[in-house]
Amino acid sequence: MSQARQVRIEKLAPTGEGIARTSEAVGFVDGALPGELVATTLYEVRKRFWRGSLRDVIEPSPDRVDGPHAGCAGCDWAHFAPAAARAAKRELFLETMRRIGKLDPTDFGELAVAASEPGYRLRTRLHAAGGEPGYYAPGTHRVVSAAACEAIAPQMRALLPGTGEAIASTGAAVSEVATLEDLGGARRLIRATVSGDPARAARLGLVLSEMFQGVRVQSEDGRKMLERGARYLDLAVGGRTFDVSVDSFFQGNRFLVSELSADVAAAAGALEPAAALDAFGGVGLFAGALAAAGHRALSVEGDAEAVADARRTKQRWKDGDRWEVEAAPIARFLEEDDRRFACVVADPPRAGLGAQLARDLAQRAEALFLYVSCDPATLARDLPAILSEGFRIRHAKLYDLFAFTHRVEALVTLERAA
Repeated sequence: MSQARQVRIEKLAPTGEGIARTSEAVGFVDGALPGELVATTLYEVRKRFWRGSLRDVIEPSPDRVDGPHAGCAGCDWAHFAPAAARAAKRELFLETMRRIGKLDPTDFGELAVAASEPGYRLRTRLHAAGGEPGYYAPGTHRVVSAAACEAIAPQMRALLPGTGEAIASTGAAVSEVATLEDLGGARRLIRATVSGDPARAARLGLVLSEMFQGVRVQSEDGRKMLERGARYLDLAVGGRTFDVSVDSFFQGNRFLVSELSADVAAAAGALEPAAALDAFGGVGLFAGALAAAGHRALSVEGDAEAVADARRTKQRWKDGDRWEVEAAPIARFLEEDDRRFACVVADPPRAGLGAQLARDLAQRAEALFLYVSCDPATLARDLPAILSEGFRIRHAKLYDLFAFTHRVEALVTLERAA
């Protein structure tokens, strides 16, 4: 049975919730901000902590904002004023570096946070349950509307009702849809994952093709059932064009991807042109940055679709002969190839590198190691392993790639100590 209580929020947790302390244990309250007095309904009680959902804000923070987007199920900090949220992300990042990595916050310098505008999402993944695609309500599998989500561009949000009507009219059993847009928002791809009757799935694909430039319908196990129209989009970043499929990873913020790429290029440009490794290379975003810095880039990527996109992209570049694309998991590549590189760029998934892989990559970097991370906790775990291989932190910067959420992107530039 759920319990209710009134608590004062002390600070924010790295996972975004407000922290309150009671006589029994520490509590984590979804949607609460520091300093607020809130009423909360407990939905999980353990020996050392409890979790609660926000029922009412009795004394609101001056940093709380209101409006339709404030309650968005897909944006856990939509109620947090953007400037204050960025400041909190910086503070939480440094706290995580200290707590997990045992790193001195002063090592990260000024640590600027690049701001994002609304409507930033290039890539969106939504759930579906027979109607309009949306987000899961927190802690449930109930799909709620994304119509007010300001992280999604208005043009894309306008297509969601029609997408829901297509699902309902064809009777296709859709569990998820994923979309990709170009930077200007003029062209879009959609992938729908379905189960059940293939004929209904095919009808769904035909209806969706009237709204999207490219459509893929696939089964739950990833088997393609229908593909119609464009299979990839041209995404232009840093004077280069990348071919990107709907499910290939690409940095998802249309306003900050160019800045992030340019910062990688600037850091790598401190070295004389040489061989550089692009680990977890995706479709080649940072290979492009390395090429812009004059280096010969080798991208290593384990996802077959991303590799196919990278190889198409390579054919479009005038200097594509200076870019090598290797289809392999990075750990296997390091086992089979003993090359060393002047610069290593690593952009792993949220799970990070892990201490062993971090050390292995650091051993291959002769001068620079550029770590691009979307998770401060795994970054804090990995940085000491890189530092132990003779590196020091030269510069760090944060990017609000995931505005309206507690998440943040980081670029940490490490150089070999003299």
